Amino acid sequence: MEKVVTIHQPNYLPWIGFFQKMALGDIFVILDTVQFSKDSYTQRTKIRTKEGWVWLTIPVERKYYFRPINEVCLPRNEKWKKKHKIAIISNYAKAPFFDKNFVDQYYCNGITKLQEFNEFGIFYLKDKFGIETKVVRASELGINEGLKSTELLIEIVKRVGGDVYISGVSGKNYLEEEKFEKEGIEIRYFEFKPFEYPQRWEGFEPYMSAIDLLFNIGDKSKTIFGLLRRKNDK
Repeated sequence: MEKVVTIHQPNYLPWIGFFQKMALGDIFVILDTVQFSKDSYTQRTKIRTKEGWVWLTIPVERKYYFRPINEVCLPRNEKWKKKHKIAIISNYAKAPFFDKNFVDQYYCNGITKLQEFNEFGIFYLKDKFGIETKVVRASELGINEGLKSTELLIEIVKRVGGDVYISGVSGKNYLEEEKFEKEGIEIRYFEFKPFEYPQRWEGFEPYMSAIDLLFNIGDKSKTIFGLLRRKNDK
């Protein structure tokens, strides 16, 4: 029986496509050993507002640029936490399935590392969406730090015993497919296709953080990810 692997950096309150890709795999690897990249989704996310949407950005200090993600610390000045919390409450408090308890815990949990902070949100959403995919961290696999790009991905898949790797569709632009084939690993490409669901205001906005989906439709979101998993199992 094939073992499907998906890999992604630990994003901040990730978008829906992040969790759709996770749901397709048997194992999801958090890629925490690669370099932190400024203005990436590792430090920012989008939330819905009456006017459209806004960025929520964690102001990571410049000294952590190009350091491994698992070494990046959150800013000691926590004004940004208060700002993000207020923004989420202001725009979602009246959503049908708003979870104030989560928001309170998330922004008052005392976590000091970016990766751990992001994982708090990732595992919360994973649980709420009913996704049963096993999650491991790249840093736990003992992989040679010198490996990059295609070689790194192949080694991760091999370390977790996978034989199918699901990449985002952008992988077609940089993956060396022949190297995967040589190792007996099949590549499948996942392309996120936006779908509409009820939001607080008129004019649907796609590509929001997955909290937008959860706070607006609640447990119905489990059906979306469950159907995706069952489709992949056929």
